[in-house]
Amino acid sequence: MPQTNNAQRKAKLIQLIHIGKSQVGMADAEYRALLANVSRSKTSSKDLSREQLETVLRHMKAQGFVVAVQTPNGREPYRNISEQQQKIRSLWLELHEAGAVRVAAESAMFAFCQKHGGKQWHQDSDAMRDIIERLKKWRDRVV
Repeated sequence: MPQTNNAQRKAKLIQLIHIGKSQVGMADAEYRALLANVSRSKTSSKDLSREQLETVLRHMKAQGFVVAVQTPNGREPYRNISEQQQKIRSLWLELHEAGAVRVAAESAMFAFCQKHGGKQWHQDSDAMRDIIERLKKWRDRVV
């Protein structure tokens, strides 16, 4: 039975690593180099040990990967957001695609919003409006 749990854990780690690769925008060559660096030669996540997979996952988390946790009602935590929050997220992703934002993750966006709008930025429509304008000006400079 413990071997089954180990195999399940390894499969879950591989799944998280592939999600993380997408979320942080890691190029395939960079991903393969990370795997080779961690394992000292292997370039496929299937060939890594559970400990090596955990090391890869820690590296991705350090680059901004956030593991999404489902809420008790089964919905994703960011699904029910206001129009202003949707606009902020849209601008953030646009800046990421333009190369101005390195990490597209919600945690990075929230850190930016908290820095420029205060701890309760998501409950203050004036703060969100200011953040939207700041992101638009940033977008206009880089696009």
